[in-house]
Amino acid sequence: MIEFIKKFSTYFGATLTSLVGLKIAFGIGFGWQLICFIVLLTVIVCAIIAWAEVYPKTGLKSSKLNAIGDEGSVSLSVKQALEQVKFATPFDESIAYEANTIVRRGLDKWCINYEEYKVWRQKNQSIFNAITSDQNQLIGFFDIFPLTEDAARGIIDGKLKERDLSVDSILPYNQNKYANRLYVASIMVNPTQNSFSSIVAKEIVLLKFIEFVSTSFPPSEERTLFAFAHTRSGEKLLKHAGFKNILLSKHNKQRDPLYELSPSGYAILKESFAGSTSKSKYPNNVVYQVNPGV
Repeated sequence: MIEFIKKFSTYFGATLTSLVGLKIAFGIGFGWQLICFIVLLTVIVCAIIAWAEVYPKTGLKSSKLNAIGDEGSVSLSVKQALEQVKFATPFDESIAYEANTIVRRGLDKWCINYEEYKVWRQKNQSIFNAITSDQNQLIGFFDIFPLTEDAARGIIDGKLKERDLSVDSILPYNQNKYANRLYVASIMVNPTQNSFSSIVAKEIVLLKFIEFVSTSFPPSEERTLFAFAHTRSGEKLLKHAGFKNILLSKHNKQRDPLYELSPSGYAILKESFAGSTSKSKYPNNVVYQVNPGV
């Protein structure tokens, strides 16, 4: 409708300007009845032209949305897409740099820079994971930190915010099996990827996230996941996955509500996430984003 109004206003204004110009140039006199008729005719003609230009686009968008809304179609597309993606190698610096650029340009220019985060990744290569197409295009990525007990306790007690974390806050790669406090920093889709539709790309990133945590950090009686809900969409997704609010925003330094997934909830995480994006609306590229510190 906004596009229609813009086009109509443009055409209507241009037509009236032309008519006024002709009247002045040729000294043509118009009576009030003729003026009303010309204005009414101009409105009708301009409306028809504007509608004819906008309506096909609107119809195309509606058909696309209907196709996307077909859950069976989305599921089939996701299944096919999963065969065309892979995890990028942990030390693909071009992919890591691109992901960091996406966050710094689109979300938080003050977040940790590429060079500093590279030191983190060298200590533990599992904290950053990127999903690429078979043509090596970045589809999305996620950051998950196996925290030391002190760092995790600082977050949970509300005394630390994400930006207070340092390379000393994460466990080294060879101690991943001892990590019982996993902090989910972000799950994002590359906004410029064109390999898949937005909703399929979101499903892919979420499913690859589940695949990764379930294999690299399998559920145990002590292992929990926790994250700040920085956005409404992030909070909605956390609740859908079974996370429970353990700290209100006013009671922590981050000033965002903190959510935790218990060991029992972690054990059924895959079932909780199933079909989440195909049934819900999320921002174009942020599947789940906390405070964009990475």
